[in-house]
Amino acid sequence: MGPLPQLFNSTEFWTAVIVSGLGSGGLIAWILRRIDKHLDRHEKVLTRDELDLALAESPVIRSFETKLDRDWERFEEADRDRRAIRLDVLRIEMFAHTNTRTQHERQLEAGKEYLALGGNGLGHARYDALKADYVRREQACDWTYR
Repeated sequence: MGPLPQLFNSTEFWTAVIVSGLGSGGLIAWILRRIDKHLDRHEKVLTRDELDLALAESPVIRSFETKLDRDWERFEEADRDRRAIRLDVLRIEMFAHTNTRTQHERQLEAGKEYLALGGNGLGHARYDALKADYVRREQACDWTYR
């Protein structure tokens, strides 16, 4: 056997190869290049426009926007219905037969709220009549109803 196979079997040879590789930075440079390539693939910075475009084209986002639009329309419809019901309740309260001073005062408060919500017509006329009757009773100190 020649000298080369014995050289590859020696611990000193492999130690020298490893130490020279580490010392020269060859192995370290190779490892760092691998790490850089890995980070470059995972750390691409997106601009705001690219992100907006990606989100606008997303089927999940489109579906979500559709659901939000539908829910918003339902919310607006419910708000209109709630306002109409509130006006009806206030109108009923104002047109109830007045039996006490407390009820009369509450009817005046209901009338103010009715007008603030945009109520008009007969409700406005009833509020004016309640107000005039309350002023008359206050001046005459007449709080007896019926």
